Amino acid sequence: MNRNAVKHTFSLLMIVALAVLPPAASGGEILQPAVDREAAEEAFFSAYDHFLQNRLWDALDSLSEAISRNVYFVDVYYMRSLVQRRLGLYSDAMDSMSRYLEVRRDDYRARIILDVMKSERDMIKNSLATEGEPSSLSFSSHTINSLLSLPVHDPLSLRGAAGLGKISSSGDNIFLCDTLGGRVWIFDRGGVRRPASVALERPAAVMPVSRDVVFVFLEDGSVYKMTMDSSRAATLEEEPSIEANIADAVCVDSTFFAAADRRGGYLRFLELSTMKETLKWSPRDAPDREDGGKLFEPVAVASYGPLLAVADRSGGKVYVLDAYTLNLLDSFEVERPRDVEWGPLGELYVMSEKGVLFSRYPVGAVSADIKTVADGMSEAWSMTWADDSLLSTTVSARTWWKGEARPGRGDVFGALRLHDPWIESSGETDFLMLRGTVSSSFQRFIQDKVPTTQVIWRGEVRPSRITSVGASFEDKARFYAPAERVLPSGERVALAGSISDIMSDIADLSRKGEHIPRVIVADSRISARDDEMESFLAFLLQQGVRLDIWAVAKPASMLMNRISKITSGKIYYTEAINWIPRNDSVEWVLSVPLPPDLTTYGYPSDTTLSLFSDIDMIRFSDWVPIWPSLIERSAAN
Repeated sequence: MNRNAVKHTFSLLMIVALAVLPPAASGGEILQPAVDREAAEEAFFSAYDHFLQNRLWDALDSLSEAISRNVYFVDVYYMRSLVQRRLGLYSDAMDSMSRYLEVRRDDYRARIILDVMKSERDMIKNSLATEGEPSSLSFSSHTINSLLSLPVHDPLSLRGAAGLGKISSSGDNIFLCDTLGGRVWIFDRGGVRRPASVALERPAAVMPVSRDVVFVFLEDGSVYKMTMDSSRAATLEEEPSIEANIADAVCVDSTFFAAADRRGGYLRFLELSTMKETLKWSPRDAPDREDGGKLFEPVAVASYGPLLAVADRSGGKVYVLDAYTLNLLDSFEVERPRDVEWGPLGELYVMSEKGVLFSRYPVGAVSADIKTVADGMSEAWSMTWADDSLLSTTVSARTWWKGEARPGRGDVFGALRLHDPWIESSGETDFLMLRGTVSSSFQRFIQDKVPTTQVIWRGEVRPSRITSVGASFEDKARFYAPAERVLPSGERVALAGSISDIMSDIADLSRKGEHIPRVIVADSRISARDDEMESFLAFLLQQGVRLDIWAVAKPASMLMNRISKITSGKIYYTEAINWIPRNDSVEWVLSVPLPPDLTTYGYPSDTTLSLFSDIDMIRFSDWVPIWPSLIERSAAN
């Protein structure tokens, strides 16, 4: 059945539809609008082609053309709903499907799609809600060999660290400061590359700035800028010293950072370019201090957007500050806190010296309880959040604990976008092949896992198989900033003052035939209204796009920070980015054997292929109308 045959079927269906409509008005009554069925069909099938190629804005344009040519063409609303869903426009998509169902009231598949869209929108709302719940952590213990692929004969494996400072992470690297051993270790979190190390006198903390640049703080106040190449060979550049005993440090934006001065008893704010102090904070300076005169001993500091969390070991408290106003937003008691770390959704984790891990969420809520997350981590000393896992280790670094975020039904749904179909033949069987781009949210969790899959087409459950392959457009990234900039690579940054500007630019790229970027790098100064964040996150999930934050001169908002974390995004505290970020996501290939009779009649809903895949508690689903006669066969056939 070729395209003309499919169009003929559409014509017959519309004739039937028109037959049940009221007759044209006569006399002085209003006439029904003119109908150009052939032009409407051409526009509809053009939209269908664009949809399969993920050129979604072109698809919307063609669907608008189709409905303008034939206002009775109700299938346009069904197709438009599928397009709008992939653009993250859930309110519009649900409205389109509801309008379709006003005519096709008995279409059970359309009602299923509408119900799923409602569920997906609710999950997106919940993931952005202040009162949301973070994913639960499932902890396991490891040796340094099993976790970081350190050879068993290595001295660090045999004897352990002489005395640990802080651990931190950036990208695929984990940094470990062996303070008493006089060495900074650089581990590959995936265990692919051999560990590297740099000899320095009593290193206390490593502060990541970008993918390949970190600052190392020594106990005596010395500071080194460490730059790593692709093989992780490190180059050290000495920076101006700081007159303080730095126990921990964290960037706020590209211009300044916060450092915990343990002996001096202050949280100090310093310029990143000069290491000059600009401000300092201590609860002792507050007029209404309630610390009972105890010394302030800041041993750890962590940032989340504009928020700073500080652990006061001596006072037995954790403080949460606004990094710019220094207003105290929250404080709570924890006996001898040793380290603090923010989770992806803004939950704050606190490790005590007794080996108990606590959490408090949401930050600043009066009613928020301190919860015990894990117990029994004897001699736990430092921790860091590495993508989807919270890592902690002992003072010797020989024993590690890994808390993996286990997604549940209440988390963001596993968005899956089927596109670019083709047909292959093997023997006497034709196979429908579809590429599937998976949301980046759970990319590490679902890697190397085989989904349980159900495919329904033409009212039957069809056998199917999913294989995992590398995505095809990994290196495509797009940079956005509110002012004209050129990166060291020579790439020009696209101008954008708001999230709406970003979406308009992506729409223009798509209409020019370019692929949607796999990574969006957004300058933190770009404005973002709360009312557009829901559709922006939905778009990122549906398209498998990662949002990276470029923290230039200010941190991103709490909401932008959360969206970035949900999509497994990175944060860069630098004025320039001299590399192209990669989105190492997962791409699936769906294979479905087709029946011998490929003749397909009926409405688009009747021809829709429904895919439902599950990995543990994550549900992936998508819907694509399939007319085999309109799909190309592979060149090998």
